[in-house]
Amino acid sequence: MAYSAAGADACMWRILIAVLCCSLTARGLTPAQVMVVYNAESKRSEQCARAYCAKRSIPASQCIALRGLPKEQDITRQVYDTSLRYPILQHARQHSWRLPTAPQQGLKPVYAMVLMPDIPLRVQEEQEPGKKQGLLFQNRASVDSELALLGAKYATAGPLNNPFFNKNATLEEAKPPVLAVTRIDAPDDASIRRMIQFPAEVERRGLWGWSVVDQGGPYPQGDEWFSAVARMARENGQPLFHEESRATLAPAFPLMADTAVYFGWYAHPANGPFNPKTAADFRFAPGAVAYHLHSYSGTSVKSPNTWVGALLQRGAAVTAGNVYEPTLGGCLKADVFFDRLLKGHTVAEAALMATPWLSWQGVVLGDPLYRPYEVLRRNGGSSENPFVQWRRILLQSGGNRGALVAAARQHGAQLMEMLAWHFAGLGELADAAEYFGQVARQAQNERNRVRASLLQASLAFLNKEERYGRELMQRLLEQTTGSPFRPAVQKTAETFMPELRPAPKPKPEQKKK
Repeated sequence: MAYSAAGADACMWRILIAVLCCSLTARGLTPAQVMVVYNAESKRSEQCARAYCAKRSIPASQCIALRGLPKEQDITRQVYDTSLRYPILQHARQHSWRLPTAPQQGLKPVYAMVLMPDIPLRVQEEQEPGKKQGLLFQNRASVDSELALLGAKYATAGPLNNPFFNKNATLEEAKPPVLAVTRIDAPDDASIRRMIQFPAEVERRGLWGWSVVDQGGPYPQGDEWFSAVARMARENGQPLFHEESRATLAPAFPLMADTAVYFGWYAHPANGPFNPKTAADFRFAPGAVAYHLHSYSGTSVKSPNTWVGALLQRGAAVTAGNVYEPTLGGCLKADVFFDRLLKGHTVAEAALMATPWLSWQGVVLGDPLYRPYEVLRRNGGSSENPFVQWRRILLQSGGNRGALVAAARQHGAQLMEMLAWHFAGLGELADAAEYFGQVARQAQNERNRVRASLLQASLAFLNKEERYGRELMQRLLEQTTGSPFRPAVQKTAETFMPELRPAPKPKPEQKKK
């Protein structure tokens, strides 16, 4: 796509309109409206509840200790009723809470619930006489999705339409008859501590960093969601790493250490730079929002092999997944989720607005009160932050090429890489490759150098400069012998240079009868 001043002006208007619309968003969920639920049989669960309440100034009276609750992730519906649903409803009545899902009217409005570690995750399937067969008639579901309907009467077989889906309002404004439910849990204690600590701290300065969108899944509908996420990131002045091939990110890909947003699909189990076994140690920026769409992304919160577990262990503060097969139509919609976060909504509200069905398979991990983009919504941020600098330069220059290039050269390799991706997004591959080359020469560490070199070589191939691409890729292969990022280089080289692909293994001969 050719660059034009008119196109840049149109893009700028969209950015300014988005900023103006964001400023109209109401305040939304408060600590006084959140109940905290923990497993009294788990010391970790209780400690995390105390830590979270202290961090968010939530009084102890809003905590619910569930006694006799198993720590296993799978429970029967009877256990769900007797050990989760009934005790929480009883506590709400005793404390005169007003739940949007229950007919009893109390004095204190509660709109959200956060579950602490070691709360069961899944309600198992139960056979019912005369029940219709088929995926959409099953009564298995995530505990979290069932609790969203706490106190309501409903059929448990199959999904129910979420009345808050696709809304653009706070829970208090819209008053939907559902609760927003998230949980704080992860494969290890360090990840859990990050989920509690970082959101409250990060939102004061804003979530700044790279947005990574890895689209190219099996269904056009899903790709439309991820394409919309990429567009929103670009229009909001966020530097964007946008990968559109059918393959997910290569093994051990040297992703930017200050990646704040990741949306991708469609692989299982967790792979690329997020694979728990990769030697290339990657960590998200503090407070990061990360989501990989897959049917079985949240079958376990404790395992780093699931996408939910892997992303949390790599430092994400917020993610979401599915505990059983949801079908694509039942998955959290990435574009709605990201849009509502950008508009200043809390994680709990944004996730609920992005969830089509309840009494189904979704689970959301993260601090329900977290507002990652409250600062961006006010167009704030420290002038020393390179991501703030890039956004302001982009807004003030109107996308002017000369101004962007001059600013990037003045501020060094970090903004130069943002400039390279900006031109790649405009389809100007030769210029993008040139700037990636400059980033590689200025890089202060191996991660940044290998990434920029890899992208420079890839763009040369895509721009039909095969000879130059081969030269760059061969040089990079020679430089990365023994590097933790070697698998990414090898995989990318094999994509563009088929002769490097290993020969297929011969099929074993069938034994004669």
